[in-house]
Amino acid sequence: MRIRVDQPVAATADEAQAAFLDPAFYQSLGQLEGISAPELRSLETRAGHATTVVGYKFSGQLSGPAAAILDPAKLTWAQISEVDLAERRTEVRMVADNYANLLSFSGWYELLDDGEANCVQHFEADLVVHLPLLGPLAERAIGRSVRENIAQTAHLVERYIAQRRPKPA
Repeated sequence: MRIRVDQPVAATADEAQAAFLDPAFYQSLGQLEGISAPELRSLETRAGHATTVVGYKFSGQLSGPAAAILDPAKLTWAQISEVDLAERRTEVRMVADNYANLLSFSGWYELLDDGEANCVQHFEADLVVHLPLLGPLAERAIGRSVRENIAQTAHLVERYIAQRRPKPA
């Protein structure tokens, strides 16, 4: 399944990129629905590039067939992001800590200025759930969650940046 999102963000592309590379920002992501506060496992910056590894844990409710075959305590994964700082382009992979053979997820996003104080996060990813018969159903559900997560994250980025902007004197 191909996922495409153009998410407006009320911040400049540079501000949004800086938030995504600030370890303090990841604490606010615990407000996202269905996941626990993520753990920044590593952040490495070098000559125009950065790499982040963020650990996530599912905290929602499983229903139907998923509840029968998956242990919610084992639904943990790493989001590995390779950032080209100059291009404001990020390659993203999700790597399951468990159930690695059930899901493939990789994509990219770029932050594009859209006016003086706004940007758009253009996101594209490929998602495959490797389960006979249930795969397409799971892909649609996960795809919906990814889109919601991107929108919610944009609002958290906006709030995070607004709290850090200097107050007018």
